[in-house]
Amino acid sequence: MVTLDSNPPPAAPAPTSTANLTEAAAAADSDAAAFPWYDHWYPVGILEELDPSRPHAVHLLGVPLALWRDAGGQWRAVEDSCPHRAAPLSEGRVEQDGSLRCAYHGWQFDGSGACKHIPQLINDDKAQAVACAGRRTCVRAFPTQEAQGLLWVLPDASPAGWAKVGTAPVNAVPELLAPGGSSNGVSQFWGWYSRDMPIRCDTMVENLMDPSHVCFAHHGTTSNRKSEKGTVTALQPDTMTVGGFTCDVKINQLEGTATWQAPCLIKHRYTGMPFYVLFYCVPTRPGWGRFFETAIVDTKVKSKIPAPALAVLKLMSSIRWRDHITRSNAVLDGDSYILHVQERNLLAAGSDWRRLYHMPAPADGSVVATRQWLDTHGRHLPTCAPEDATRMPPCMSKAEVLERYHQHTKNCRACSQALRNVDWGTYLAAAAGLVAAAVFVARLVVGGGGGVAAPITSAPESLAAAVSAVVCAVVFAALRRLREQFIYVDYVHQDKN
Repeated sequence: MVTLDSNPPPAAPAPTSTANLTEAAAAADSDAAAFPWYDHWYPVGILEELDPSRPHAVHLLGVPLALWRDAGGQWRAVEDSCPHRAAPLSEGRVEQDGSLRCAYHGWQFDGSGACKHIPQLINDDKAQAVACAGRRTCVRAFPTQEAQGLLWVLPDASPAGWAKVGTAPVNAVPELLAPGGSSNGVSQFWGWYSRDMPIRCDTMVENLMDPSHVCFAHHGTTSNRKSEKGTVTALQPDTMTVGGFTCDVKINQLEGTATWQAPCLIKHRYTGMPFYVLFYCVPTRPGWGRFFETAIVDTKVKSKIPAPALAVLKLMSSIRWRDHITRSNAVLDGDSYILHVQERNLLAAGSDWRRLYHMPAPADGSVVATRQWLDTHGRHLPTCAPEDATRMPPCMSKAEVLERYHQHTKNCRACSQALRNVDWGTYLAAAAGLVAAAVFVARLVVGGGGGVAAPITSAPESLAAAVSAVVCAVVFAALRRLREQFIYVDYVHQDKN
């Protein structure tokens, strides 16, 4: 199902610090071979994870955005900078009338970016009206829409951009746009997962179009290093266009395709597999990208996987927090730090992948195709241009790269709720354990003359208190270990035997 926001922007949007956005868009449009990055919709959030009662801060193509839902139920997106004193609007609050109020001085804005109220002019109606109607009082607003469980933003605040609110994202799955989210036997197999990655978008695309790394980088999670049987990937003839390309893939016992569809979709499909995986790689800011993932099931495909196994997989994935910490986070941790360092090695070599990479095996055909597409059609990729390299963060530590809380947990409703439950359980286990231990000690003191063994064996209450204290200690330790899964887990390849 697609929900469109058709309200136009202010007639005269304010000039902002994102003038480079317009300049980059013009540069891209001047080159017919270049993909028009600013002409397309991008997912920025999972709808069920977005709290409608407060604004949210995101980045898209290097532009900071504030998202909120207005009184009419429409999600809005404006540049995250108040025109008054450049304060982040995402730190503000959503008022009852659906406007967004800046937390710094209280200016209020509607979904079109127009300023509706300036508290400091409350006693001068004429000055209030003149100021609110001024060009410089507006904030840049961007079109939004809801589709297939995601919130999408079009990074074009011009009238031409707002004219596209009636168009579905080119990267959307047509069947998922149908009423009910399914059509022709195609539906979503498991829910959406997202994570902010300290990795550039071009590096993410190269990685996700490379199936041969799975056996090694993800050994012990989704694959096994001993299963490599000679992967082959090759660009399909005549598929390389400005909109993307498709590669044939032979990996172990599977044959299929890996497709890159600009601006942000990667799709893997394999013969005999009833479901296929979708990845969205969204450029956010220099050195970072937002990763989205789900699986689509097609009931028309004759499956090589037994029905009971599919049912178990479906059941396990339905426990979202468990699926995220044991599968999604664990898989990404397998190569995130590798990619973080690799892309800096490439930048240090002047981004000359032909000179730095040595790829003698046919497994790297899809990597070559990816880099060729980026060179030919994607060289204006926002946040990945040569000048963006200086705005990237310095090389981070492994612990910083694999940190889970800020990258995923705090933005995931299932994981954040599970973490709260774990914390409450930890407190209760600690309190109950202390009470049980106190009871046991008291029994020892009261029954002191007979030694330690006497009160334990003669009083059932003492034995129960001792057992309870031990059980609480075990539960406490288990919950502490579980808590780490939501915060940070080191990934040591040398220990993956």
